[in-house]
Amino acid sequence: MFVPMDTVEANYPEKQTATNPLMIRYHVYSRRIRTMLYLGGVLQDRTHSAIRTYIVGFSVILMSLSHCIFLINLCRDHTDNLMLMVKYFSQIGSFIAPALMSACFLIKREKLIELHETLNDMFERELEQDQEAALATLYAFDRPFCIVFFTIAMTVLLHVCPPLISIIYQIIHHTEPRRYRFPFPGKFPWTVPINDGFIFYLHFLYHLFLGWWTVFTISSVDSLFGFYAFQISSILYAMSVKLRSANLQPRGTFSEILETCVWTHRRLCQCNYTLENIWQPIILRMLLANSILICILIFQVTQLTDIIMSEIFLLIFYITLKLLQTFMYAWYGNFITSTSEYFREGIYFSDWPDSSLDRHVRTNIIMTMMQKPMTIKALKVTSVNVNMFTNIVNTAVSYFFLLQSLDEGRER
Repeated sequence: MFVPMDTVEANYPEKQTATNPLMIRYHVYSRRIRTMLYLGGVLQDRTHSAIRTYIVGFSVILMSLSHCIFLINLCRDHTDNLMLMVKYFSQIGSFIAPALMSACFLIKREKLIELHETLNDMFERELEQDQEAALATLYAFDRPFCIVFFTIAMTVLLHVCPPLISIIYQIIHHTEPRRYRFPFPGKFPWTVPINDGFIFYLHFLYHLFLGWWTVFTISSVDSLFGFYAFQISSILYAMSVKLRSANLQPRGTFSEILETCVWTHRRLCQCNYTLENIWQPIILRMLLANSILICILIFQVTQLTDIIMSEIFLLIFYITLKLLQTFMYAWYGNFITSTSEYFREGIYFSDWPDSSLDRHVRTNIIMTMMQKPMTIKALKVTSVNVNMFTNIVNTAVSYFFLLQSLDEGRER
C-alpha cells in the first residue's frame, strides 16, 4: 500500500541532495507506519500476495474473536461479581478491535489501495512544488503515532510480562509444584494444564500472538488514519498557500493554478469520502466502546482496596490509551475540516472573478465555495472532531455514576 521510498526519492533527486530534515522525518514516518501495518497483518499492497494477506487477516480475526468468546464464557462464572464482570467486558471491547479492523481492511482492500495511490500521487506533486507548505503540519501527526504505539505496547506488556517472568523464575529455581497463568483472562471450553507441558506452552503462545495483534494491528490502523488525514490536510493547506501567492502571478498563470486547485479539491473530496467509508465502522466501535471502557476503568480505580503497583500502572496506561485514542481521531478529523475551510477562504479571497476562466471552471469554483468543509462521519451519526471527544468524556462520566449507583444498590 505504501510506495517504496527509493521510488519516491527518484521523483525529485535534486531536492534530496539538500537533506531536508522535514523530508527525512516524513520518510521515517511513512516507513514506520508501513512496518507497523506489516507486523499487524493488515498491510494491503499490490506488491504482496492477496492470498497471504487474506490468510494473515483471517488469523487476526479468528484469534481475536475466539478470545472474546472465551471471555464471555468466563463472565458466565462470575455473574455475581460486578467488579470482575466489568473488567472482563472491558477486555472484550479491546479484543474486538483487531478483528473489526482486519475485517474492514480485507473487505475494503481495493478501495484502500486506490485511496493510498491517489493520495500519494497528489501529495508527491505538492512536495515537488513546495515542501515547506506540504510538510508544515507533520509534527502534529508523527509524534502522536509514537505516543499511541508506546501506550498500547506498555498496556499489553503489563499483561504479558508478569506471567512470563513467573514462568522463567519457576523454571530456573525448579519450583514445585509449578503453577503458571496466562497473560489474559479467559475460560477455554477444554481443560488446559497450568503446571507445564506442550499444551500449556501452545496456549501461552496463543496469548502472545493475541497481544502481538492487539499492539500492532490497533496502533497501525489508528496511525494510518492519521497518515491519510495528514496527507489530505497538507494538500489542502499547500493549495491554500499557493492560491494566496498566485494573486501576484500573471493572469494566465493564476488561472491555471486556480483550475488545478479546484480539480485537486474535487479528487480530495472523493478521497475523504473513501476514507470515511473504510473507517466509519472502526470509528463507531471506538465511540461506543471507549465511552464505556473509560467509565469501567474509572470504576475499577475507585474499587481498588489494596495498592498493587502493577495493577495501578495498568489501569493508568489503559485509561490514558483510551483517552488518547479518542482524542487522536477527533484531532485528525478536526484538522481535515479546518484546512478545508482554510482552502475555501483561499479561493474566496483570490481574484478569480477577473481571471480568464471558462464558465465550467467558474461553476466549479462557485460550487466549491458553496460546499460545506470536509468532515469525517461515523455512519452519519456524528462528525469526528474535538466536540466528539468532549461528548465521549461526558458520556463516560455519566456511565460511571450510573455504574456506581448500581454497585451501591447491590451492596445494600
